Amino acid sequence: MSQEEAKGALASSSSSQNSERIWDCGDLNLTNGLLVILELALSEVGCGEKVRLRSCDRDGIADVRTWSRLSGHTLAFSQGTDFVEYEIEKGSARKLLLDGETQWGKRLFQNGSSPQGPAGEPVRASTGALAGLCTVPLQASPQRGFAPRGAALEVHSPAFSFTLNDKRQVWAAEVADLYDQAVANQWDGVRDIDWSSLPPLPPLLEQAVCQIMTFLVENEYSALYVPGKFISRINPQYMEVVLFLTTQLMDEARHIEVFTKRALANGGGLQVCTASTEHSLKCLFEQSDFSCASFLLSVLGEGTFVDLLRFIEEVAPDPVTADIVRRARIDEIRHVHFGMAHIRYLLSEDAGAVNMLMRAVFERSLVLRDVTSINELVTRSLAILAGGGIEPAQLKVGTGRVNGLLKLMDENRRKRLVSIGFSPEQAAEVSALHTPNFM
Repeated sequence: MSQEEAKGALASSSSSQNSERIWDCGDLNLTNGLLVILELALSEVGCGEKVRLRSCDRDGIADVRTWSRLSGHTLAFSQGTDFVEYEIEKGSARKLLLDGETQWGKRLFQNGSSPQGPAGEPVRASTGALAGLCTVPLQASPQRGFAPRGAALEVHSPAFSFTLNDKRQVWAAEVADLYDQAVANQWDGVRDIDWSSLPPLPPLLEQAVCQIMTFLVENEYSALYVPGKFISRINPQYMEVVLFLTTQLMDEARHIEVFTKRALANGGGLQVCTASTEHSLKCLFEQSDFSCASFLLSVLGEGTFVDLLRFIEEVAPDPVTADIVRRARIDEIRHVHFGMAHIRYLLSEDAGAVNMLMRAVFERSLVLRDVTSINELVTRSLAILAGGGIEPAQLKVGTGRVNGLLKLMDENRRKRLVSIGFSPEQAAEVSALHTPNFM
């Protein structure tokens, strides 16, 4: 018997009282359809109520007895000449955990069941609308596991080892919109970059580009690994955060790809990675708190990198370099916005968290106390590109522009910090303590 036929059998007897119903199961057993009728019949009654079923399969008694015991139901049965009649009292093992609200009747597309606008244009199903269908919980139970937010869950489901179960630990008001933007703006490092337009460059300029690309790849690995290690810790009830972070990983992977390709494209190759940069990135990677890591990486580090990428775009000696850093910069702006939105939400819920964030900056500065200057290989390469060469007059111009970049980085860090809830004095202190290696 199919599930549809079982539903029909169930519906045909719906006028009877529970105690009088006898569901005819024919010669079905648990492997070919009896289970469907059992579960449908039990779904019509409450815990402690009974259902009666009749089957011609007398050999299936042991299977039904085992199923009833494992499912938490109580079984009684009697046998006739050519049938067996089961009486099952519904237990509580299949009791469901509910979130206190139902999504039945709520439409994602408010104009009807079809995702079509009034003029026939497709309706955009904003991810932000999901929170309106089922409220994002302030506290999420690890027992919810991978059950989607709003879904019913059976009791006795296992608890998962999620550690980020508090909304203020991970949430950002704009996260759903940022996810939609990220999905809409994905680009391809193979098809979207016109690698054929890369011209040969003078050796000094090519080496400068390759050194900068090496530095960018090194830092992008950090930007990939840091959020990546937190995803499995975030309760899926905060699905928007998890989804956004996966787009961030995709962005960083693409940046690593194109920066590496650019270093190799003209034969220059990857250059030198310094110990100071590695110390700075290791310290960032070892952050154990999501909010602190997001603050150090996205608000401070990637925020500073946005300024760096804009500068490289302006002084790039070829169109390919300018294009890839422009595209990467747009992605990084999204990451910065998420970090700022998360910290802004955190501070709106707990103003005292500013002390935790400042302490994280201070403790990192102590670890990096021997890193007192900017990576000179990077600043020299930036100066060469900004000045166009190594003639004295060119280097003077280039060095002046790099110094202007460092000043701009400090000013913009302060502005970002004030905009998310830091006082101007706190912002100045944090900006001054930020690692000289940018990330």
